[in-house]
Amino acid sequence: MSKGLPDNQLAELLQTAVDAAHVAAVPIRAYFERQNLRITEKIDGSPVTQADQEGEALIRSHLLSNALIGPLDILGEEEGLQGTGTRWQWIVDPIDGTRSFIHGIPLFGTIIALVDSRENFPVLGVIHLPMLGLTYAAARGQGTTCQGKALHLPEDLPIEQAIIGVGDFAQFSSIQREADYHLLLSMSGYVRGYTDCFGHGLVISGALGAMVDPALNPWDILATQVLIEEAGGTAMLRPSRISGKVDAIFGNRSLVQHLAQKLSF
Repeated sequence: MSKGLPDNQLAELLQTAVDAAHVAAVPIRAYFERQNLRITEKIDGSPVTQADQEGEALIRSHLLSNALIGPLDILGEEEGLQGTGTRWQWIVDPIDGTRSFIHGIPLFGTIIALVDSRENFPVLGVIHLPMLGLTYAAARGQGTTCQGKALHLPEDLPIEQAIIGVGDFAQFSSIQREADYHLLLSMSGYVRGYTDCFGHGLVISGALGAMVDPALNPWDILATQVLIEEAGGTAMLRPSRISGKVDAIFGNRSLVQHLAQKLSF
């Protein structure tokens, strides 16, 4: 049970978030398959498409009209904050991995989290990968599932037996952490770039032992934090060198501790 929300209510809110992600997947898949995209640039230089905007609008509409409590505030990557200052706040990223999306790479997804803004603590998380047909879902005290199957990470995983995921090198260079990237390469021969929520899903499922992912926005990591911890793993976050962003290491508990120590995280 999350402090302030009974288990049955939390489960209902989780289902609402899963349904919202599935609703948005319909136009997102259609845009991807047509590759008829109207691409513009945001202030930070990252791309945004009509699919991002329509997907977020559908998610907002579903969350506002179907959640059993509320209406709750919604913070979305494309449209910003909507609401009146409610304790419980939805966090939405309609297409995490827009760069993959516009290049025809099907490894992108929709992220939805619910945060207790009073405690600054995420209480549920959903990652939906529409082109792969995978939905990761978790709520505090209720475990993590993928397609309804419970996920459990091992208690211990030596680095010699693990594949380590990393975000794009551009993320490391944006915060002058190139040395961390090269140190990871020296620590393991199996460091691979599985970016965005697709990479997060690989860690949640146990396919990757851990991931080092710097310079993230809140909507990139909050759902993952719940999903990883409810699967038995851990997520370590710190303020990034870019204001408003965070650096993250998450995955198997022992491996995350090992990586954090080596990287002075």
